Amino acid sequence: MVFGFFKKKEAEPEDDDDIEPVSFLGPTNGQEVNLKAHAKLVEAGLVRAKDLVTDALAQRADGLKIEPKGQLNTVTIYIDGIPQSGGRLSKAEGLAVTQVMKLVAGLDPKQRTAPQSGGIKAEFESKKYVLMVSSTPVPDGERLMIRINDQAIKLENATELGMGEEMRLKLKSLTNSPGVVLVTGPPGSGVTTTMYGVLRNVDAYIHNVFTMIDSGGRTLFHVSTYDDPVQGEDLEGSLTRLARREANCVLVEPIRSAEVAKPVFAKADSLMIISEMTAKDTASAVQALVQQVGDPALVAEHLRAIVQPKLLRRLCQACRLAYRPKPDFLKKLGLPETLKTLYRVPPIPEDAKDHEPCPKCSDVGYLGRVAMFEMLEVTPAIKEIIAAGADPAALRAQMKKEKATTLQADGLRLVAEGVTALEELQRVFKPA
Repeated sequence: MVFGFFKKKEAEPEDDDDIEPVSFLGPTNGQEVNLKAHAKLVEAGLVRAKDLVTDALAQRADGLKIEPKGQLNTVTIYIDGIPQSGGRLSKAEGLAVTQVMKLVAGLDPKQRTAPQSGGIKAEFESKKYVLMVSSTPVPDGERLMIRINDQAIKLENATELGMGEEMRLKLKSLTNSPGVVLVTGPPGSGVTTTMYGVLRNVDAYIHNVFTMIDSGGRTLFHVSTYDDPVQGEDLEGSLTRLARREANCVLVEPIRSAEVAKPVFAKADSLMIISEMTAKDTASAVQALVQQVGDPALVAEHLRAIVQPKLLRRLCQACRLAYRPKPDFLKKLGLPETLKTLYRVPPIPEDAKDHEPCPKCSDVGYLGRVAMFEMLEVTPAIKEIIAAGADPAALRAQMKKEKATTLQADGLRLVAEGVTALEELQRVFKPA
């Protein structure tokens, strides 16, 4: 179902330069949305909502946030993760836009006291998008976050996400047998996309792979959807049934509470379970798991690895500038002294009169984003620390001792490969 277009006022002259607004094609979960039953809401918010999304898409944005602040709502547009002001809405406008976007995403617009998330299939200028919509209660109302996924940009498997071959092969090995592999990080850091990348890294030709959650419009080849639970069946019951159906690997809902964590680890002796959770870093995630499960020994026994992504901007391949680094500088960074070339954003010429902006990035110097990764693998020494209570400082010290791949080290790999610039890496790790 296509949810309409803007209506031109009769008095408005035709303008060939007008941008055709975005088309909303329905929720990613396939649910039918009854717009007639919410006619007043649609009239109040749909055109304004499409206006905001169209503007964001026209600017190549990857995110859009609407947040209530007293009597106003602030709009923030994210381009390659960098926030920019998108203006303000009145309180009534902000409320109408938030509720209508929830409606179109197949969510309940009347539910305003609990978080909700869903997706919308969309089309703009003949390109397909998926808009991941999430609402979160805040003191002044609800915060609406829309993450924009361009379907032409393939970020499906671990390699496309930017993961190095060594880590990808290690994860492939770890997911060959029962246990738990998690992806963690703060909101908006690429956690969910990475989780699906880890799932796709599992050999679905050898293993029976199932998902228990809405894929948000993602295509998952050779992955079955578990959509026939017995009435009243809890998560542990569902995992037990899947094990009886000879499932090997199961993707489950995010771990946000003991109600999810406990059954996951209770059944991890017979299934490889992949999930995500929100945490500051890998070590903090282990500590949270121990608290939720309530049994450090059980977590130590079944946890295999925790992966954390962090996003940074890709250098524009059309205009990046090569330079030769000094050997002592490379040594200081921990990069091979034999490395001949690094890349940076080209400087804007002082006399820009005859300068032609880069046709790809418009002289931003960056185009798109890539992820760097950290992985906490549960080695025998890490297992002992987890069983003793999972002290985050001890975990970090042991990771350093074992020379585990950290975010900083993986970021330097991307710098060495010419994917990003050292200045971008410094920006990302600069204290807030």
